[in-house]
Amino acid sequence: PWKMEVVEVLSVTAVSFFLLLPIIALHEANLASGGIGGRELPAPQAGLMAELAQGIVGGQMPWGLLVMGCLFGIGLVMIEAPSPMLIAVGMYLPLETTSSIFVGGVIKWLADRWAARRNLTPEENLKFEERGTLVASGFIAGEAITGILLAVLFIKGVPSLTRVFTGREAFPFLASWGGYLSLMVFATIAYCLIQVPLRKRGEGVSDRA
Repeated sequence: PWKMEVVEVLSVTAVSFFLLLPIIALHEANLASGGIGGRELPAPQAGLMAELAQGIVGGQMPWGLLVMGCLFGIGLVMIEAPSPMLIAVGMYLPLETTSSIFVGGVIKWLADRWAARRNLTPEENLKFEERGTLVASGFIAGEAITGILLAVLFIKGVPSLTRVFTGREAFPFLASWGGYLSLMVFATIAYCLIQVPLRKRGEGVSDRA
């Protein structure tokens, strides 16, 4: 709908005024380490767009690589790959990002299979999808806010929250148990993404009654 398109354009324009100054401040405060896009403030998508823009403006565009990528994309479409766009995104995003996306896909697959076994009605299945989307959106928003807070702490010269609150940089037991703790966190996230949407299965029945 055209009204939705107009609102999206207006919202992006309005938000850009609020985002511009914080982004410039973070970039200028971290110029020694490369600014935004450096090791401490990574931005792979923005870096890719910046390289393309610099190549076009400077006349140094690597057309051979672009043509190769276009041919590769055409090949993916011809073989009817499930999602050529996701394959392309996974080729330039860092491994820690793509691995998280893979884990999220596995959780979604498990949630769908779990819901299928419960023989949900169409109304209950819609509620399940909506709740799952809301929970996942909350995780995305929380991750974004956490990333901003960590960037601000880095700019302010705070080495780590562990040192601030405990006076120690690291704990010895994390060297051997850190991986297991990470798996526990992933298991908790999977539980939230699967069980929270399924928890109120009976709402659809009660609403109809």
